[in-house]
Amino acid sequence: MTRPDRRDAGQIRALHCVLGQLSRADGSAQFAAGDSSVLCGVYGPVDVRVYDEKLDRAHIEVKLRPATGLPNTKDKWTESVIRSTFEREILCHLHPRTLVQINVQVRQDDGAVEAAAINAATLALVDAGIPLRTMVAAATCAVLPGGAIVVDPTLEEAAGAQSVHTFAFGGDTAGGPLHVDSRGDFAMDEYNACYDICATTAERVLAFMRSAVEGKIAKEALLVGAS
Repeated sequence: MTRPDRRDAGQIRALHCVLGQLSRADGSAQFAAGDSSVLCGVYGPVDVRVYDEKLDRAHIEVKLRPATGLPNTKDKWTESVIRSTFEREILCHLHPRTLVQINVQVRQDDGAVEAAAINAATLALVDAGIPLRTMVAAATCAVLPGGAIVVDPTLEEAAGAQSVHTFAFGGDTAGGPLHVDSRGDFAMDEYNACYDICATTAERVLAFMRSAVEGKIAKEALLVGAS
């Protein structure tokens, strides 16, 4: 099939990321898939407000700002998705009575921005040195009215889709998803097909993120050696 940007149905957009872009954050990352771009800054572990303090674990706080305007219901849902996903994956018990704050800024939204936000948060947490059980990668599929399934849909494709599915996986995609968000009308075989496609795509995204982190570490090692 022919898509508006001439990609194949199973082809994701070009991925790009920059680590450590925010000088005042403990860790940061900008993650882009095509024209969808998200910037994430992580602060912590830092002192926590008394009413958020947890004696046995860190408190995770997520704030998301859309590309334009004020946060809406969908943005608040994405905040809760990021928080619930990483509350399970961050080793919170290692930093009791502290706060880990994840600030997400959508720079540009051209579809699959929820997946991009999760991927940006993973990279920013790694950049901040926050201990994780596993790196998390997310991918989105859309089922079009004719029944065709496309991965990494643009905003135009998602708006006209019959259903849209976002999955987040850990390092071992065979272990099942960490998060699922399915919206619209779909049959079980369509859901299963989207699951398989997103699992494969998440593996490719994880490989890309690991390469980006390794590249930064290698670059920092060269700078240390040169000094």
